[in-house]
Amino acid sequence: MSKGGEKAAEGSGGLKRYYLYLSVFLSGGAILVIEIAAGRVLAPHFGNTLYTWTSMIGIILAALAVGYAAGGRMADRNPNARMFFLIMIAGAGLVALVPVLRAAFLPALEKGLSLRSGPIIGGLLLFAAPGCVLAALTPYAVKLSSRGSDTLGTVTGNLFTWSTAGSIFGTFITGFFLIPAFGLNAIFLSTAIALAVVGAAGLYLYPPDVGGKKADAKALKGVSIFAGLCVLAGAAWTGSPPGLTKETIHFRENMYHTLRVIEGDREGKRVRQLFLDYQPEGAMVIGDDRSTFFKYTRYLALGPAAVPDIRRMFFIGGGAFTMPKALHLMRPEAEVVVAELDQDVIAVGEKYFRLDKYPRIKAVSGDGRRSLKRAKGKWDFIVGDAYRGLRNIPAHLVTREFFAEARDRLAPGGAMMLNLIAARSGPGGALYASVYRTMAPVFPDLWVFSVDPKQPAYAQNILLLAFRDRDAARRRKFLERLESDPELKFAADSRVSPPSRRSYGPVMTDEYAPVEYLINLGL
Repeated sequence: MSKGGEKAAEGSGGLKRYYLYLSVFLSGGAILVIEIAAGRVLAPHFGNTLYTWTSMIGIILAALAVGYAAGGRMADRNPNARMFFLIMIAGAGLVALVPVLRAAFLPALEKGLSLRSGPIIGGLLLFAAPGCVLAALTPYAVKLSSRGSDTLGTVTGNLFTWSTAGSIFGTFITGFFLIPAFGLNAIFLSTAIALAVVGAAGLYLYPPDVGGKKADAKALKGVSIFAGLCVLAGAAWTGSPPGLTKETIHFRENMYHTLRVIEGDREGKRVRQLFLDYQPEGAMVIGDDRSTFFKYTRYLALGPAAVPDIRRMFFIGGGAFTMPKALHLMRPEAEVVVAELDQDVIAVGEKYFRLDKYPRIKAVSGDGRRSLKRAKGKWDFIVGDAYRGLRNIPAHLVTREFFAEARDRLAPGGAMMLNLIAARSGPGGALYASVYRTMAPVFPDLWVFSVDPKQPAYAQNILLLAFRDRDAARRRKFLERLESDPELKFAADSRVSPPSRRSYGPVMTDEYAPVEYLINLGL
């Protein structure tokens, strides 16, 4: 061979080697795109809980283990670069199938599985196979790149470095860019297309051996048909994520929730509702901002009754902003601040729930606990309404330290109201007992109201009204108001006793807050 030919061969070899590294980088990134996006896929059905994320991390790690073992064995039997890229294209097809499997299985699994088992079964069905196939690529690439035992360690280290670097890239781009900017189905489909394109280019870069063209053509045809059908199916389902109905007027999947706004006739009224994941978070009766649709929102009237001279109010959690608007209409002169974690919820409130018509209500984007600590001055009334249904309760918002911080931010004579969904007795009563026992040592006076007081074993809205100070005169006036005011009779009739001393319910702290476990007891 001439010197020019040798240089051309070396250049071609170098290009192929770097392309193999690029392929491993992409496969590592795709695995973490799948893992991060998977949590958001499962959350609308099983909650954005510790169980969901633990399940996904465990499933992906198991897929990696199986894929590494399988890829190494395949490479030993058939160390063929074209097979490497065919595996990548097959993995692309499995990733493209996620939108289809999501729509086909998750709604049914939600009905029959628990908070613990649901994410495991759902995660295995949707994400184990693509994770396993993509994981097989790195050990396969090691076999293709190794030129002897003298360099095996270096080659292995380099390839796993590239794979891990891809995983780091995939983690950050998914959490910080892809999920906030695009729908989940579109993310899976785009990832699949990227894998398929890189795989197809690799097949072009590595032409088949002369003696194996027939077998290669057969394998290429089978994998291409499989991947093509999967991509077409995924594309067909990309615009139809679960939850879309004829009543849906707004739909968005972001890094925190799946947001849906639906509008329809309910109980003779035209009602617009906000759903975060599966849970209705608030509702507005169109044309009547003073009317409240959900039963528990009536208990907001306890605020002005308990603290007649309200001047400053702080809400943790915005929802559909129904409660802040209602309190503002009761006390138009009062300052109202709402801390809402999700900026998209604030935007939805302004566009669909008339928040923009209430300039006295200031909505700030940020974590409720952090925002309350940073807010200036004291507050007469604090409302904790950031617990999204029964399955999604932020652990840092139910601890002794949090309640101590909230009490410290209350002005003299102030009160805090907490909206909790739980049963009051039976296994599901553990959450209520735990929250009550956590609050009671912090607040000297704690009252409990239940939307359905005669059904303690059923999950319902429980309103805990906690006073900053023990004031006998103020307590007496508040009790007299409850018993004499016809508009507060519903609250007086729904006041309930504290949890039984014999019921299970640990005090929760920042160090120990088994919220998901307590929730699971009641499901």
